[in-house]
Amino acid sequence: MEIQNKIPVYIITGFLGSGKTTFLNNLIKDATYKRVVVIENEIGKVNIDGAMIIDSVDDVIELTAGCLCCNLNEKLYSVLSGLVERKDEFDIIVIETTGIADPAGVVETFWIDGFMERNFTVMSTICLADAQNMRTSIEITEEARRQIAFSDIVLLNKTDTAEVEELSSLTSLINDINPGVITYHGQFGKFPSDKILQYTANSKVTVQNKIQALHKQYTHKHKGINTFTLTYDQPFDFNRLRHTLMLLIQVNKNQIYRIKGFVDIPDMENRILIQSVYQSFRVEEGSVWGENETRQSKIVFIGNDVAKESIERMFKQCLLKPAVQTAES
Repeated sequence: MEIQNKIPVYIITGFLGSGKTTFLNNLIKDATYKRVVVIENEIGKVNIDGAMIIDSVDDVIELTAGCLCCNLNEKLYSVLSGLVERKDEFDIIVIETTGIADPAGVVETFWIDGFMERNFTVMSTICLADAQNMRTSIEITEEARRQIAFSDIVLLNKTDTAEVEELSSLTSLINDINPGVITYHGQFGKFPSDKILQYTANSKVTVQNKIQALHKQYTHKHKGINTFTLTYDQPFDFNRLRHTLMLLIQVNKNQIYRIKGFVDIPDMENRILIQSVYQSFRVEEGSVWGENETRQSKIVFIGNDVAKESIERMFKQCLLKPAVQTAES
């Protein structure tokens, strides 16, 4: 199914008090040309935020009594399946998670089987960050670190509460944690809605361009958050690489937030794109290598105290060894 026939999904995350619901209401007001269905999650039996969403939204579906990223995946799957039957009644779905949610668990719902792949496309994961409290949240809570590390767009909200120098420092910190992420500054939940809605974060072109833009050996560490790039000039053995990826995300599921990259596989005209979400990973064909282009693999890792050296050793074992040259007798 072509992407234009899939239902666009936007996931809004962000730590407690960052302004998620305010931004959501502004987004709905701005997107008057879109019919919006909101899936709202709240821990507890009463969804307070759901009652705060403006009336012009087409439908609000409330998921309560648990964190959407943890024990509500089956319920979310059921809700999404029902929405497929109603797809002519709306244009987009917006999912607002709790302030302590790991968005990777939500995105994984859309990766788990062919039905989800055929009917939905996650356009972007959007993270609201409070300019006044973001630095503290990152330093003391893993959830805040995960939210920024996994997001495609970070909205630095309440910029009126911070000095210009601090805003610049926060923007640099966001990009150090999640290189290539798009960042917007705003106040009172107001951001460029059209640009946000039009951005397709998970398209092959977008993913490739972000990774290609990183310099060769990018490395950053902040409060236990590791972000680094591994670059290889030798091609990979595809089967070994696939097995290593499966092992890596299963063993380190609580440490590795995200893997994204493209690799060179011999006899393949196209790059092979790899992306991980929580305990799942996706492998698909990217663009064709240029005729005179250097076929170089680049893989980005974002995680919590991830041992770069051990991962380098594991991936080195997946490289194809150069053919041994024998002297002519």
